[in-house]
Amino acid sequence: MKKLRIGALSALVLLCAALLGSMAAASAAAPAAHVTAYMQNIYVDGQEAKFANAEGKTTYLFSYNGTVYMPANTAAKWLGCTLSVDRAAGKAAFTTGQEASIPGPNSTVPSNEADFAVLDRYFESGADVQLLSQFTVTVDGSPWTFASGGTALYPFFVDDTLYLPLRSVGERMGKVVTWVPELAGVPHYQDELISIDTPATQAQLQEMQTYLDQAYALYWKAAEVGQVLVDASDLPGAEAADMLDQIKGYLRQIGQLPSPSHHYLDKYAFPELAVSTTVFSGFDYYSAALRANTLTFQEAVNVKDSVSITLMGRYAKLNDAQKDLSCFAAAIDAAG
Repeated sequence: MKKLRIGALSALVLLCAALLGSMAAASAAAPAAHVTAYMQNIYVDGQEAKFANAEGKTTYLFSYNGTVYMPANTAAKWLGCTLSVDRAAGKAAFTTGQEASIPGPNSTVPSNEADFAVLDRYFESGADVQLLSQFTVTVDGSPWTFASGGTALYPFFVDDTLYLPLRSVGERMGKVVTWVPELAGVPHYQDELISIDTPATQAQLQEMQTYLDQAYALYWKAAEVGQVLVDASDLPGAEAADMLDQIKGYLRQIGQLPSPSHHYLDKYAFPELAVSTTVFSGFDYYSAALRANTLTFQEAVNVKDSVSITLMGRYAKLNDAQKDLSCFAAAIDAAG
């Protein structure tokens, strides 16, 4: 009996050791990681992109160790593929043959309160995931592996949605992937963003730079007039009205500049500035009242703020666009 107990105990020890060894191997194959929600804007060929989970509902991207990850089902749409995911078998297969599409802001299924609760949890706490080093991803049967700077990157699941590195997806599309940090030190509005675009030629880059140079030149003409108006303690009504019209005219000309042939700056919507009725309606009101002498310059207490805010907004947009274009040119140069 004693020998039997010892034998049983030895077998139990060996079984535990084997189980621990298996657990250690599994842990090595799928290390734990904590990912955080990434909520900055993503643009594809000048248009803002939106992302959906495996159920087709709006979801966040996630960031881990400086890499942004996107849902594989959205990647399939970008690539013009159908997608089959077998989580139990550890594999996902992309199959080409569909029309590629970029889901925009209105393309995802509206979420209910429970879905918003999940998004809130992601926003506040991120998600704990397993990095799937043994997970196989193929495109038309050929392996698709992921890396950044020589370091291997691995897919992971958040709930039931498979996530893949965003840059890898963009590059497989034949696009240039540009990370644009938030501008610092000068007026700006745009936070950091990621832009995924058809490569531009050097001639197209120069065309876009010329476009921005012309826009800046018009802005400074508007700013010169605006500074005189803002600094004035009093002005005749007709003169002040003329100045408002000049400022509006210069700013509208920015929106009327011929658009560059490449789409990269489309995200800044400069042509829309030419018909910015919300901004210019205040200018029109003050201009008409000042000309009709129903309002004196000193009585138009908000006109200076209106001019200052409008000019600052245009300047910030131009600065963001210039920073963005510089990053795009650098990304094209780095891609060779």
